[in-house]
Amino acid sequence: MRSLYLFLAGKGQMGLDDDVVDVAAGTTIRVGQGVMRTWRCVPESPEPLRWLCIRGDGGPLPHHPDDAHRITDIPMPW
Repeated sequence: MRSLYLFLAGKGQMGLDDDVVDVAAGTTIRVGQGVMRTWRCVPESPEPLRWLCIRGDGGPLPHHPDDAHRITDIPMPW
């Protein structure tokens, strides 16, 4: 399932597998299936990091998406 992230406010970073991308209001990032993703607000952000995630691949979505799980066995990219 693909996702499109639209960052609405704040400044931060998004980790995509081993890559780190700086994000701020207006940044959009498309993420493919199977890509580990994480994000954080940076300390100098003027406000909390807010984003909207749009998910889909043309097929029906489950009532509660069940394709995500918390990753605890690999370090975050920062």
